[in-house]
Amino acid sequence: LDLWRGMKNLRVTDDWGVTGGTEPAPMSTTTDIAVAVQYSLCKESLLFKIKTKSFMQRGADLAYLSAFPGEKELLYPPLTFLQPTGNRLEYEYKGAKYLVVEVEPFAG
Repeated sequence: LDLWRGMKNLRVTDDWGVTGGTEPAPMSTTTDIAVAVQYSLCKESLLFKIKTKSFMQRGADLAYLSAFPGEKELLYPPLTFLQPTGNRLEYEYKGAKYLVVEVEPFAG
């Protein structure tokens, strides 16, 4: 299952693109790329495509708690490490630039 996280006005440094990094706060993701794109709308958007191989790599499903259950939110704990897979894609759509970086999550 692929999950998505959209962020505004952020770039991935060359170092981060190789070594990855840790999210210090709880990390919200979604199964719906359209939701992630909504949260990242700006001139330069960053989307993480989070590749999970099993349910053990996925965050907690918050649909039953959510004020917006249609967003299909899965929440990771603080200090989740994101390891880049090396796959990335840059594209432009309706005047906005998107960088999609594929990562694999490791919860601490």
